Amino acid sequence: MRLIASLRSIVMTVAYPFVLIFFSVLVMAVNLLFNNKKWDDYVVQLWGRVSCWMFGVKIKVIGAEHIPAGGCVFLFNHTSFFDVFAMQGALNGFRFGAKIELFKIPVFGLAMRRLGALPIARQKRDEVFRVYEAAQERLQRGERFALAPEGTRQEEEKLGAFKAGPFVFAINARAPLVPVVIRGAAKILPKGHWVPNSDVWTREITIDVLEPVSTEGYDIKDRPVLQEKVRNEMLPYFPANMHSSP
Repeated sequence: MRLIASLRSIVMTVAYPFVLIFFSVLVMAVNLLFNNKKWDDYVVQLWGRVSCWMFGVKIKVIGAEHIPAGGCVFLFNHTSFFDVFAMQGALNGFRFGAKIELFKIPVFGLAMRRLGALPIARQKRDEVFRVYEAAQERLQRGERFALAPEGTRQEEEKLGAFKAGPFVFAINARAPLVPVVIRGAAKILPKGHWVPNSDVWTREITIDVLEPVSTEGYDIKDRPVLQEKVRNEMLPYFPANMHSSP
């Protein structure tokens, strides 16, 4: 079975650039033709589900009832590209913040901009805050965003230190933060690897949506307190952090 899984994953890895181009073009076409967020969301969700299906990834969601009706900021731990695919396929209806380098990929980058994803220049703090400031009105109007507060992928299923940006974004917009714990993605495509899920036929990603954390009553000077509160909500899901300092 391991050999079959390896062959499957190699074939799908070779095929995936064409899938990427197909969905990028489809997203832009649907957006231009219909200009309807529900249609955009449907295509994005299909994209996430197809990406997971290609590599034998199943998704289990716990706590979906915690997602608020209006605008919010999902804060998820980041260990793999499959974090993104799983969230697209299972939760949907939000826009990611992604490293700005991804926006330079032909066709795919255009699709991301068309959908309203947030380009994050990780080494340019002032530029990142300008992006958040420009998106603040969208968040207040009810849009949802998914951001990785660690700022980059972790090399193991361990919660890294949090950056300030997502918390400042939510505080300024008075939007709730929704912690999202993703487990199992690190084994599918660890950081630095290029062939997903090559040792087993199927794996499962579990997405735990925790209860929202209100930003009401917080201002920028309280940001470290809010940041620690959210991190402490997520920490019990990460045994590897038990003997580590935040």
